[in-house]
Amino acid sequence: MKRALVTMMAATLVLGLGGQPVFAASTAESSAAETAKGDILIGLAMHNQTADWAVQFKDSFIEEAKAKGADVSWNDANAVAATQVNNIDDLIAQKVDVLVVDPADYTALGQALQHAKDAGIPVVNVDSKVDDADQQYVASFVTADCYKGGYTLGEYLADKLPDGATVGQLNYPQISVIADRFKGMQAAFKDKKRDDIKIIDKTCTDLNAINTYTEDMLMANPEISCFVCLNDNTALSCYATCKQLDHADALVYGFDGSPAGKQSISEGQMAGTMVYSPVDLAKTAADTAYAIATGGDYEKETLVDMWLIDPDNIADRDLEHWE
Repeated sequence: MKRALVTMMAATLVLGLGGQPVFAASTAESSAAETAKGDILIGLAMHNQTADWAVQFKDSFIEEAKAKGADVSWNDANAVAATQVNNIDDLIAQKVDVLVVDPADYTALGQALQHAKDAGIPVVNVDSKVDDADQQYVASFVTADCYKGGYTLGEYLADKLPDGATVGQLNYPQISVIADRFKGMQAAFKDKKRDDIKIIDKTCTDLNAINTYTEDMLMANPEISCFVCLNDNTALSCYATCKQLDHADALVYGFDGSPAGKQSISEGQMAGTMVYSPVDLAKTAADTAYAIATGGDYEKETLVDMWLIDPDNIADRDLEHWE
């Protein structure tokens, strides 16, 4: 029987799922045992455990795998691609039956994924899709339909924003699922004939500097009346800066559906969030990994739906938990 060694590496800051960035360093966490009875060992290579989204994904994944009788060995890259490459090699050395990878950088894992293939270990790619050249190493891809989620938000905003509105984008295109959100939103603007909407895009190279980016964007473009942010943490920080600079009437939207984001909407602060469910994604990924490991049926690609939470439906949502 295989035994799982579950280790959480010390976190420093930056990127969480779905590529979910955070904004303050976290203290190192000690190793923890998260084992389950069973002959199946699933390796889970996480991108960054300093984000609430990623922590919920990991916890839900382990819970689902345990329910099926599988062991899970996981590690964390702290948003550093080189660390994740080494982490994947560590999991390969443990002879896991299947490897689940949430990329810290979707362009940088080809060598590690080839190592898995050479070792005969199938790979489930979750969240951010690995580079086209590396998809040959992937047995299944599980993610949310982020392009569609962005498109849905774009349709909503196209009907809501006044003529000539200016939208500020706080973007992080290094993570493909984040880039897809903004591509979808812009496509919706085009399809809705909203060429009058001006977009100011900011690539957030320093994910601890969201307040500074927001302030700089407002100083240079005080006409911005709406911000669309790469996730809820970013949106919360963006809203706080808008309020501080007397732009509290700016509409601020995030992606996640986090408890903090929902609470903000309920208090009349953030204007909305597109739910990017770590629970649904983790359960689907765990089910897929188990099916592959046991010779069961599984989908080559699975897209988990996203949906909008806004002031019109916030009263129906659970503010305390992830969706």
